[in-house]
This record gives sequence, structure tokens and C-alpha cells, in this order.
Amino acid sequence: MVARLFGRRESSSYAESKDNAAPNDVQKEEPDMESYSSAETVRAEPNTSLTRGLSQRCISFIALGGVIGSGLFLGSGTALSTGPGSALVAYSVVSVIIYFTMTSLGELATYLPIPGSFNAYGSRFVDPAFGFALSWNYWLNWVSTVANEAGAVAIPISYWLPDVHFAVWGVSLLAVVFVINAVTVRGYGEAEFWFALIKILAICMFIVVGILVASGAVGGRRYGFSLWHYREAPFVGGFGSVLNTFIQAGFSMQGSELVGVVAAESRAPARLIPRATRQIIIRLALFFVLSIFLMGLVIPYDDPRLISEDSDSGTSSPFTIVLLKAGIQPAAHIMNAVLVTSSVSACSSGLYAACRTVHMMAVQGQAPKFMGRTTKQGVPLYALLFCTLTTLGLWAFNFVGQGVVFVFLSGISGVAGYLAWASICVVHIRFRMAWKRQGRDLSELKYRAPFYPFGPVFCFVLICVVIFGQAYPSFENGFDSTTFFSSFIELPLFALFWGVWKWWRRTSVVSLDNIDLDTGARAGFTLEEEDCMLAEMEQKQKKRKALRVLAAILG
Repeated sequence: MVARLFGRRESSSYAESKDNAAPNDVQKEEPDMESYSSAETVRAEPNTSLTRGLSQRCISFIALGGVIGSGLFLGSGTALSTGPGSALVAYSVVSVIIYFTMTSLGELATYLPIPGSFNAYGSRFVDPAFGFALSWNYWLNWVSTVANEAGAVAIPISYWLPDVHFAVWGVSLLAVVFVINAVTVRGYGEAEFWFALIKILAICMFIVVGILVASGAVGGRRYGFSLWHYREAPFVGGFGSVLNTFIQAGFSMQGSELVGVVAAESRAPARLIPRATRQIIIRLALFFVLSIFLMGLVIPYDDPRLISEDSDSGTSSPFTIVLLKAGIQPAAHIMNAVLVTSSVSACSSGLYAACRTVHMMAVQGQAPKFMGRTTKQGVPLYALLFCTLTTLGLWAFNFVGQGVVFVFLSGISGVAGYLAWASICVVHIRFRMAWKRQGRDLSELKYRAPFYPFGPVFCFVLICVVIFGQAYPSFENGFDSTTFFSSFIELPLFALFWGVWKWWRRTSVVSLDNIDLDTGARAGFTLEEEDCMLAEMEQKQKKRKALRVLAAILG
């Protein structure tokens, strides 16, 4: 019964599955320009195919702002309450971690844009049991994040409609993001483009206003670095508070790895993914580090309006506080609208990542196989339903206590995100080791991660320090069970997933000689073929624009 549910027993290496594959599975086909440019299906079994419907514009904006949500707009207040120095250090270090992680993932996803991205790489380059644990960990990460966002969306809306129960807004948000993801991947991409554009414009506006306020050009006071010497600043609570801030920073900044997930549904991954990867540094430096720096300049760490259970939902965001200091009276309404939009966007991206992860696991026999089925539009509807219902169940814990649940879900998501980033580093190192062992030339890689091997090794060590460093604040002032368990519950879960699958399937570490470096490479197309496809798509877009202009003139 279990075998029927999960599909056939998987082999312990991808080399075996490749050798036993049918000829049609590995034979290269001539590219069909028309079908490719209109969203070509990812090669897979019948009724399990995804579609390549994400354009360069959509992928770029998903990379830049697709996952910015309440973690930055609201959660940054919690980070700032530990002092401007603690918040800046935490967000800067996490930015370094993400940069090295994304260069590793960019190299992998550019060469192997397969469904499941780094989760599938875990099974392929390390051990099927490792990939199983990584996939379910990543799934839990995103359903927890979406549940968190569904609970947080009530905060800005309650400023306008305080008498409506927050449950109405949580259910409504989940219904909206389900519809966005259930239509087509192109619809999801277009929605994310506009949501991300709104958030990017809002953050750019905040940065300009923040500079003006800090310099004294508006607001009537020149702050400079005066608040960095205010009372216990810049590091309130010492070393322990800095370590504790890393989890909040990780929760706020996770999602950059979505670039690897969407690679399987991008139209020309060998060209688009490197571009999106290089844009990550802009997002990190501009949207997160600079924003946190400006907040620390103009907002004291003990400002009573920073996010807390008793704060006014309309003015609790640090973004709102800075705009109010500039004399922009409708600031609460402006930022609340942005917060609602960002929650919808972050939930949509999170649900997308979760259901694509489950779909990949079902295709590989690591989840019930019916979840791998897709609609004619290439949407894994059963996986989407499963993820939505799970998220709804986690969100329902808000009825027990919204504040406590927010802390636990943030902790789970933050640590799970760090585990995913650490796993990407491990997978990249194994990929390069196999590449060298099998005598491949690095010139075959369209995009190569800079600073290898220093980048992934340094990143992995830094992540271990951050994760295990969470034990320090848990014992600093007596044992804090909430902080401890929310910070470490993911570690035994990851080990449990790994151990159970390894015992049940009798898997082993894939040897470097047997690692499959060919199946799915460049989505089955050469760089020259992708150049032709991109040129044709751009030509079609120009024709559509010209026709729209002509229709507007004549109409």
C-alpha cells in the first residue's frame, strides 16, 4: 500500500535511473520555437509536466522583490529593538550568506534548470535521503512562512476595520493566493511582477525620505549617529541579542533561493537565471541593509511604536514611523496598503515554492504520487491543495495566541531557511567535486560562481555559527524555552526525515563517479538554441507592443 502511494522504489543513485531510462527520455529533440516561446512544458512523465511560462521581466522582479513581506515591513521593528548595531550586523551578515548561497545556486540552476531545484540536487549529488529531508524541510519552511503572513495581514487591515475579526482576513488572503497559483504559472509571474513593483517603489520612497530625515532636510532635526549612542545602543542586550536577531533577519530575507525554483519554469534559464542571480546583490544592499541602517539612524530602539502586541497596528511598522517623522500624515494608510500587498505577494511566492517542492517529491517517489499530477496548464493542483490546507491548519493556531505563534513560526522559518542555504552550499561543493572527478571542463558552465571554493565553505561555516549560536540567548538570563525550541526544533526534524528515509529506502551516498551531470542540463537546449528562442520572443513582444500602440491610435 505504501509503495503504491509513493510510487516505485527509487534507486540509490541517479546513474542507475539514467541507465535504465527509456531511450525517449534521454534522446535530444529538435527545439520547437513556437511551442517553447509560448510556454514549453518541462520534460516529465505524462500529466506531471510543468510549463516554461516565466519571462525575464517576471523572474527579475521575483528575484528583486517577490518575497519581501511582513518580515521586513513589520519584523524589522523587532530586530531594531535590540539596537541599531545589532540589527545592522545581523542583516549585513545574512546578506553575505545569501550572496554566496545565490552564486552557488545560480551556477547549479543555470546548468540544471530542473523541477525542484536544489531540493532535487540534494538527492542527485549527495544522497536520496538527504534530498528527502531537505525537500520536506523546505516545504515546512514555506508553509510556516505563508501561515505567518496570513496571520500578519490582519495587523494593517485592522487599522482600517478594527471590528472585523482577523480570521476573515487570513482566510481571504489564502483564498486569493490559491487562485493566483491555480490558474497558470504565467498568471503567477505577472501577479508577482506588479506586487514586487509596488514593494520596490515603496522601499525606494522610504530610502529617499529616510535620508532626508536623517540629514535634517525634513522633520526639523538632524539625527546623524546620535541614536547609536542613546542609552544602551548600539548593541542592546549584548552579544546574545545580536545572535537572537539573526533568526529574525533570516526570516525577513529568505526567499532569494526562489530563483532556483522558478528556473524549471523559465523560458530561457541559461540566460535569465544568471541575470536574476546578479540582481540579488542589489536587493540585499539596497532593500535590506540600507533600510535597516536608516531605521537605526532615526528611530530609537525603545520607541513604543515598534511592533509589539500592544502597539497600534497602523503605526507599528518602522517604515511608517520614519514617514511620520518626515511629516507625511497619511503614512499609516500608505504603508498599510503596501503591507497588505506585500503579504499577498509573499504568501503567493511561498505557496508557489511549497507546492512545486511537493510536486517534485511526488515525481521522484518521495511523496504521494498523485500530488505530482498537473493540469493542462501545468499547475500541480493536488500539491497546491495540500499546501493550502496545511497552511490553513498552521494559521489556525492564531486563535490560540497570535503573538506566541508569530514567534514560533518566525523561528521555524528562520532556521529552516538557514538549513536550506547550508544545503545549497553542500550540494554545490559536491557538484564541483563530481565535475572535476569526471574530467569536465569549467568552460561548459555558462555561469560560474565567483569565489569558489571559498564562498560555499565560508557560507556553510557561518550558517553553522548562526544556527548553534541561538543557544546562547536561550540560556543567557535563565532558560527561555520559547526561544530555545523555536530555534532548534527544525534540527531534530531534519535529522528525523533523513534517518527514516535512509532506513526505509536503504539509500547511500552517491559516489562522485556515478553522479549524473547530463540529464536535464540546460533544459535540453544548447546556448545557441536559447539565443534563437530569446531573439524570437523579444521580436514577438515588440510586435505586440506595436499592435497595441496602433490599436490605441486607431481606436
